[in-house]
Amino acid sequence: MHRPLNYPAARTEDRQETVSGVSFPDPYRWLEDDTEETAAWQRAQNLLTDRFLAQWPHFARLRELVDHCTADGTGSPNWMVDPPPRFAGGRWFRLARPAGPGADHPEAAVVTVSDTAEEDGRVLYDPRADGAEHVFWLAPSPDGTTVAVGVSPDGGEQGEIRLYDTASGRRLPDSVPHRTHGPLVVPQWTPDSAGFFYTASAPDPVDEKYAFPVYHHRVGHGPATAPEPVDAPDVPLVQVDPAGRYAVATSVWALPRYVCTLPGRAWRPFVQGLDATVTGVIDGDRYLAVTDQGAPRGRLVAIDFADPAPSDPSGWHELVPESDRVLNQVRLIGGQLVVTGSVDAEARAWVFDRDGTEREEIPLPGRGAFPHDALPHNALTPDGHPDAFVFVHSTPRSSPGLYRYRPGSGRVETLRPPKVTLPGGPAAGASLRWATAPDGTRVPYHLVLPEGADGDAPLPTLISAYGGGRVAWPAQFPGPLAAFVASGGALVISHQRGGGDLGSDWADAGRGSRKQTGYDDLYAIAEHLVGTGVTTTDRLAVTGWSNGGVMAGAAFAQRPDLWAAVVAQCPVLDLVGSHRDPYGRFAVPHEFGGFDTPEEVRRLAGMSPYQLIDDDTRYPWLYVHAGAIDSACPAGQIRKTLARVQAAAGPGTPALLRIWDGVGHGMATARSAAVLHTTCWLAFLMHRLDMTPPH
Repeated sequence: MHRPLNYPAARTEDRQETVSGVSFPDPYRWLEDDTEETAAWQRAQNLLTDRFLAQWPHFARLRELVDHCTADGTGSPNWMVDPPPRFAGGRWFRLARPAGPGADHPEAAVVTVSDTAEEDGRVLYDPRADGAEHVFWLAPSPDGTTVAVGVSPDGGEQGEIRLYDTASGRRLPDSVPHRTHGPLVVPQWTPDSAGFFYTASAPDPVDEKYAFPVYHHRVGHGPATAPEPVDAPDVPLVQVDPAGRYAVATSVWALPRYVCTLPGRAWRPFVQGLDATVTGVIDGDRYLAVTDQGAPRGRLVAIDFADPAPSDPSGWHELVPESDRVLNQVRLIGGQLVVTGSVDAEARAWVFDRDGTEREEIPLPGRGAFPHDALPHNALTPDGHPDAFVFVHSTPRSSPGLYRYRPGSGRVETLRPPKVTLPGGPAAGASLRWATAPDGTRVPYHLVLPEGADGDAPLPTLISAYGGGRVAWPAQFPGPLAAFVASGGALVISHQRGGGDLGSDWADAGRGSRKQTGYDDLYAIAEHLVGTGVTTTDRLAVTGWSNGGVMAGAAFAQRPDLWAAVVAQCPVLDLVGSHRDPYGRFAVPHEFGGFDTPEEVRRLAGMSPYQLIDDDTRYPWLYVHAGAIDSACPAGQIRKTLARVQAAAGPGTPALLRIWDGVGHGMATARSAAVLHTTCWLAFLMHRLDMTPPH
């Protein structure tokens, strides 16, 4: 099938990793260091990978197909699609991403402004003309005269805030010196359009812990010299009351911890100390929120700003109780509440009066997902239209379209139809199925079949999964992975525990000390696919990005018997060693467990590929790619893990590494680069599964 591979030599050292008194061999630690020796080793690995892929004769055609299927956004990761347009000052502002032959701006999204949501509009800001690589977000002032944009100057995820005049496109001289965590935090303007709140993010120079101070910038003035008196432990957003009376500092994953009155910005504690999520909107003198406090699938509550004990849930006013549906986010539109959520991991939306009376269910375009609802903080930055719910929606077989619903109308308007639909149409060949985990829990997954297939004959099959961070991995269009389906493969969207697909209890059942449960769910899905004849183990593969990349690495090391191939994208592959990295110390304890006791460390090691690799095990094909400037998943610990895998697997089993220069965690990657990255790992996979792209 292929020639034995001549892997670059990697010397070993007699070193140990010791955490909380537990020690593990660490023979390739030197590959974590950024030295000329490791740089030369990495270049040799990249060259080996490129030559291996160049031998596959269908690469160019696959790249064309991936480019076609990457309909919106970069597709890296595949749920990062461009957001809905923002309405301000009577105009619409959007991130537009022209693509294809002859496009003027095929690489990066540009900021446009138009009079209607349907129009393309004129280009207001082009990052390449400004010396930047990527636009993370845009935030127009309420009067529409000024636009703040978050840009990546170098392809990484640490961003800059720049201001532009809407009329002229001229950059304003305002200086905002603090770096932000670009993809996650969108500034919020005060209603007078005079300034905005934003969040900085960087390791503290004293103790190297991640800190996320909140600042307020006033347009036309110098940079903020001191942060706001808001002490939130994780990335906070500041929501601003459209009426100009309140601002609320809300943690991305958790609680509205502080509230202040405007314009004086007198901050005081609000909802604190709860092991729950409370995310919502400001409605007059109260905070309307979806919460999982006492309701894992979510309920809608109102919390009065004047409540002397807002952290006591017994004083909250319940508007919509918990039910079988999962509630995710609430928006205030046209004097009513639009609540989005899901049933069996498929999107739903409902309209309620402000007292909680249900009025209607919104007739969505199909069985699918709101891509931006996957991240809990996204509804905290609404599109700004006072009377209409403007949303992005996709199905597993059709790419995101832009839609509008006016409460009470009974009809969804299509503003921009999907750009890509898989052969067979948007509804054919996509079904919800259930596997049974070892503990008896039923685990849902969506199976997307190629045109003409019924699932009765074994197909090459790829499982795509995330399973962490309380983030849903919804039944949405898979972006560039649709090329796999178009080439005759079956795609599986996993909704395993650890993700928020079925509520917070579903998420928490696969996080922290129970993280292994989510991996066991993945293996149950794989075995169900084999047991029902959809595929066989020699035609089955798995992939994941970031947290899903850790999962893919664990699947490779824990259950090598299940897979023909594994692709880990931007992963952490040494969970134990993450205690030496500032971001690892921040993120790993939240998701996988801590480093403080021997029991915790041993549990981490049981999921950590670097510690699990065994010389006597037969492994599937492995492909790992990552960014050279990724601050979340450093390339060093990925290098050393691949060295260990290559030594254990031997030259007869491909274990390939591709580190991309000038690339971070994948969320600020130019479109053509993201298409290339995906084409590379899909080519590796399709080579292993003996697939060819259609002509």
